[in-house]
Amino acid sequence: MKTKKYLFPTLLFFSLLMFSCVSEEKLSAENTIQSFSISKGGVTKDFTVVDNSITGKVESTFELNDLSLSVLIPTGATISPEPNTIKSINGSFTLVVTAENGDKKTYNVNINREPSVDNFILEFNIKTPDLMNASINKETGLVTRRLPEFVDLKNLSVDLKYSKYASISPDPASIKDYSSPVNFTVKSESGIEKIYQVKLERMDVNRTRSCTEANAWKWFGGDDRTDAPDLLPYDRNVSTGQTIILDKDLVPSVFSVNLREGFYYYENSKDYNQPVVLKLIIRDASLNVLATTTTGVSGGFSGGFIPFDLQKLNLLLEANKTYVFYWYLVDGEKLGITASSPGNNKSGSGFCFNSGYSGESKVSENTNIEDSKVMFEHPWHFSIELEGKE
Repeated sequence: MKTKKYLFPTLLFFSLLMFSCVSEEKLSAENTIQSFSISKGGVTKDFTVVDNSITGKVESTFELNDLSLSVLIPTGATISPEPNTIKSINGSFTLVVTAENGDKKTYNVNINREPSVDNFILEFNIKTPDLMNASINKETGLVTRRLPEFVDLKNLSVDLKYSKYASISPDPASIKDYSSPVNFTVKSESGIEKIYQVKLERMDVNRTRSCTEANAWKWFGGDDRTDAPDLLPYDRNVSTGQTIILDKDLVPSVFSVNLREGFYYYENSKDYNQPVVLKLIIRDASLNVLATTTTGVSGGFSGGFIPFDLQKLNLLLEANKTYVFYWYLVDGEKLGITASSPGNNKSGSGFCFNSGYSGESKVSENTNIEDSKVMFEHPWHFSIELEGKE
């Protein structure tokens, strides 16, 4: 009986001992990083793990921010910090892998971006107060722009942009005088230097563009007719306009519009023979107003070009941009007098063959001739003349 009494505790002890050994054998000692990669914008970079180090470089254009890290470790192991919490790499850091059995291994991660070799001036904009961009030749390093006479070259504010990670000397914010050439040295992150010379010149070349060919004539001004269909006398005013697109920058000095004859009453063909005022509105491609001016027309005017003086407006018309010059008879509705805008209905190309415009306001409809909503494109090209300096 005593043998049976002590046999069970002995067997229980050995059973627990064997179970403990089996449990310890299941805890893995694996604590290695099996693979390491970073991803950004659909691009993945893989890095080799050597001993306890992960090192490498990425291209200068591969920014080490907004990243996703992918780190493969053995099943059952843990890693700190969690790779998905690392979104940028700003220097070396460590990752600690802990095996199931508690063994730890520290990995040093040192991944850098290759220094950039870019040493470019990307933009050179002149505040006048609108931004005027200069031309940049990246091969020769010459930065050029012709500027109007009303721009003070000795007191300029510029907005200069250059390659990321590069440095520039002198500081553009410290330079105001561009009356003579100014040199800038742009140094890349890798240490490569490039000299740029900013050379600003005056727009001093006189230029005149004239469009005189006419084979059609459009109503311009007021209307006194009592028997015109769907019209009331002294109710409407009709304007004319022309799209202006230049191949070179121009500071306009005079813009002239053409009328075939002097103003007269259509109802009885009687000449008005009194002074009148025309107003010019200059708009951008979206028909936003850029400037306005007026000019007087003498009572003895019998037809021809009527000039608007633009010199005081300090305008710069930039090449390849669209402008709309739009003119009308002031108080045309009340005056009830008219004249004819000569136009060309032929097709063609170049300065004289951009689209025309017209507009019509009515007292009865409470519309305003200056409102862009009454403007519409006209298929003719109207007779104009533009003078200025390039």
